[in-house]
Amino acid sequence: MALELCSWTYLDGRILPTEVACLPVDNHAINFGTAAFEAFRLYPTSNGSKILGLDLHLNRLRLSMLSLGLSAIEPEDIIKALWQTVSQNDLQQGYIRLLVYPNGNCLGLDPSPFPTAALILAWRAESSGFLPPLTLGISHIRRPSAGSTLSRAKISGFYAVEAAADRLAKKQGFDGAVMLNPDGTICEMTGANIFIVKDSILYTPILPQSIDGVTRRLVIELANTLSIPVKEVPLPLGDLIVADEVFVTGTYHSIRPVAAVAGQVLSSQFPGPVTQLLQERFQKMVDNPEDEIASRWLTGTVLEKSTPKAVARQEYQIRPAQLTDIPALVASIGSLLAELKGVPEFQLPAASASVCQRLIEGKYPGTIFVASSQGENHSILGLITLTMQEAIHVGGAYGLIQELWVHPDHRSQTIGENLIQAVETYSHQQGISRIEVCLSTHDFPSFSSTHHFYQKSGFLDFGPRMRKMLG
Repeated sequence: MALELCSWTYLDGRILPTEVACLPVDNHAINFGTAAFEAFRLYPTSNGSKILGLDLHLNRLRLSMLSLGLSAIEPEDIIKALWQTVSQNDLQQGYIRLLVYPNGNCLGLDPSPFPTAALILAWRAESSGFLPPLTLGISHIRRPSAGSTLSRAKISGFYAVEAAADRLAKKQGFDGAVMLNPDGTICEMTGANIFIVKDSILYTPILPQSIDGVTRRLVIELANTLSIPVKEVPLPLGDLIVADEVFVTGTYHSIRPVAAVAGQVLSSQFPGPVTQLLQERFQKMVDNPEDEIASRWLTGTVLEKSTPKAVARQEYQIRPAQLTDIPALVASIGSLLAELKGVPEFQLPAASASVCQRLIEGKYPGTIFVASSQGENHSILGLITLTMQEAIHVGGAYGLIQELWVHPDHRSQTIGENLIQAVETYSHQQGISRIEVCLSTHDFPSFSSTHHFYQKSGFLDFGPRMRKMLG
C-alpha cells in the first residue's frame, strides 16, 4: 500500500501545514516516549468514506492514557479532530495516526501534571485492496511479560522493542519478524496480530500475550459468521511452521497472508482458502454499507451528517418506581440490553417483572428511580436501578448500579445526571457511602461515551468497575 503524507496536520486544536507542525524539543513525549497512539484506516464506501472500528480504537486509547496517567480528552473532541483532518486533506481513503501526549516539559518523569494534547497525521492511499504476502523472520528480542500493567497499552516508547526487532528482520531480508513471549510462545508479528490455520481451524495467541488488536477482533467476528472455528490459545513456535496457512491482521495490513517464516515456504497458494474467505467477507463489509457487520464496524464522518431532527425538551420528574411502571421498566431494560449487545431487540427472562416488583416493594435491598414525563401519558424517559451489596473488602454495604437507561430521544437533557443524584441521595439516607457501577465490555459501541458520563458524574476507575465515594 503506497502512502503519501498529506499536506495538513492537526496539532493541539489547530490544522497546520504538515511541514510546520512540530513539538518543542523539551516535550515530555519526545524525551520519554509517553505518547499514547492509535492508527486508523479510512475506507471508501458507496455511502462515503468511513473509519474502521473507531469506537474500539478510542476505547483502547483511553486504556493507554490511563496507563500513563494522562488527563482525559473527550472522545467527541477526538472524533471531531479526526474528521477535520480528513476533510481538510480531502481524503477518501488512507491511513491516519493519532497521538495524544503530555503537553509539558521533560523536567520530571510523571506526565500527569500536564494537559493532554493531540496530534493527527494522515496519509493518502492509492488503493484499499489487500497487500501481497509477507515473509517473516523470528526475532530473538522478546516482548515483556504479559503480567505487565502496560501489556494492552499502545504507547510510543514501548514500540522501541518492536522497532528494534523489525530493523533486524529487514536487515536479514525479511518483511517483518515474529515476536515471542518470554516463555517462547508466539506473541505477534512486529506491529500486527498473527493467526494460523490448521485443519480449517483458526488459531491466534491468547490475550494479553498479544495486543488486543481491533482488526483481530473483527477477523474473529468475521470467522464466526462464516462458521470457521476460532481458538485463542498459547501457540508454540512449532505450530507456526506446520500451519496450513498463516496471516497477520492490523490497521495497516488489514488481512495479509504470510508466505514464509524463517525462510521456510508455507504453501504454494496465497492467500490460502480460509484467508481468502475472510478477505472476501471483509471486502463485502466495505462494499455494502447496509451489511450487518458494516453497520457496527464502519463509522462515517460527523461533519457531513445532516442536522438531527429537533426533539422538544421534555419536562420530567424523578420519582421512585411504582408497581404500575413494571411493564415499562422491563421494556426499557430490554432496550438497554439490545443497545449493549448491538441487536434489534432483547427479550428479558420471564422472572424479570418479579424482580422489579420485589425491589419496588422493598423486599430486596435497593431501589428503582424513573424519570417520567409530565405529560398526559407519564411515559418512562429513563430509569436507574440500585441494589445493596455486602462485601468483606468494603467492610460493609455499598450500592451497585445495575441498570441506567435514558431514551435515545431524550439524552443530553440531564436525565442521567439527575437519576444518579437520586440514588446518591437514597444512599445517604441508607447510610451508604460508596456506589459502584460495572461498565459494559469494550465491544459495546458507545463504551467511551458511557465511561465519560460516569467520569463527569464523579466516578473513578476501580478495576473492572467505576466507584464514587459519597461525602
